[in-house]
Amino acid sequence: MLIRAIRVPEVRRRLLVMLLAVTLFRCGQSLPLPGVDNSALAAADPASGQLPGLLDLLTGGGLAELSVLALGVLPVIAATYLVGFGGLLVPRVRALVEAGEAGHARIASYTRCVAVLLSAALATVVVRLTVDGRPPLTDTAADADVLYSTGALSQITMVVCMTGGTAVVLWLSAIITDRGFGEGLSILFLAQAAAVFPGQVWDAAPGGIGGVAVSLAVVLALVLVTGLSVTILQGERRVPIQYAKRMIGRRAYGGSGTYIAVRGGQGAFGVAVPASLLLVLPAPPIPWLIAAYALLVFAYVFLRGGFAFNSEEATGSLQREGGFVPGIRPGRPTAEYLGYVHVRIVVAGAFGMAVVALIPVAALALPGVRAGEAALGVTALLLVAHMNLATVLPTVRQIESWLLKPAFEPRPR
Repeated sequence: MLIRAIRVPEVRRRLLVMLLAVTLFRCGQSLPLPGVDNSALAAADPASGQLPGLLDLLTGGGLAELSVLALGVLPVIAATYLVGFGGLLVPRVRALVEAGEAGHARIASYTRCVAVLLSAALATVVVRLTVDGRPPLTDTAADADVLYSTGALSQITMVVCMTGGTAVVLWLSAIITDRGFGEGLSILFLAQAAAVFPGQVWDAAPGGIGGVAVSLAVVLALVLVTGLSVTILQGERRVPIQYAKRMIGRRAYGGSGTYIAVRGGQGAFGVAVPASLLLVLPAPPIPWLIAAYALLVFAYVFLRGGFAFNSEEATGSLQREGGFVPGIRPGRPTAEYLGYVHVRIVVAGAFGMAVVALIPVAALALPGVRAGEAALGVTALLLVAHMNLATVLPTVRQIESWLLKPAFEPRPR
């Protein structure tokens, strides 16, 4: 497919735009802030533990290097969630959500403003910590002095540069969304996670043959999590539906067959990623906490799937349209049958996603892996797998649709 994509001019141009935007993003995460002593920062001892490792993953390593894009996509993601929660609590925002395309454009504008404000606040905290001799993601006991100047003008300059870096991230994500493939913010998030995740796995692994075994186990776990998640999320039970044939005048209508798709396992990563942070609390993770983690994923997926389909409403819709399930009497028997099928699919999907959530735990339970890094690795692995599903698959589908577009365009005579 890559060769076909390169041959199509429009697809090739969009791929180049996306590649250039990601390259600029990664270069910005390596470009140091003005006034930062790179040699002193490199000599400082890196911080160890779960929280610094998670922040390093969420910022793509830029926060550890005090770069212009030190915050990465973190302020934008936080702003997106804040505005989303505002849609549930603030009537004004909720009205914009229901207003259609114009309301969505206004919400996007609010999200950009909130992201810049959050970036300014976070940048101020980072700069103040650095001025006090406690650079982020470094050992606080080292009292590292990594700034050439600690005056007010230097601090304001660094805050402005980091805030402007967030504006650049918003601009790059908009370019990818409009002129490239996929959703820009997800593409940038996946790029920074993919740049940091292999190093974190290697640091958590023991040396020698054990390190290679752990790395292979993590790669295998990532493939299994992604593959099983796609299978569970895309799997469905198709309940056959037949419509009665009706005569209107001299023409016959209806009589065709279709199906109702019943799915399970939806929204698992929405709770698996934050729930995996429970494993960060103790070291090593105790068995009951791992069981609670799996049970939380199972319960969330089961409850979400249970509310996603209403057998009574589906039965009423079938009766109004003259449809029925072959071999099942209309009315209450049909509702009971659809409910029975739905519960089985939801239980199977919830159990499957609970198993998927436990795969990283099993992969990082090898001998020699430090407990703290293993707990963080579970969250990182689930996050990377979630980004693969939310970014790579839609992007590939979009590229395939663009590859099919020339076949349907009219040819000049």
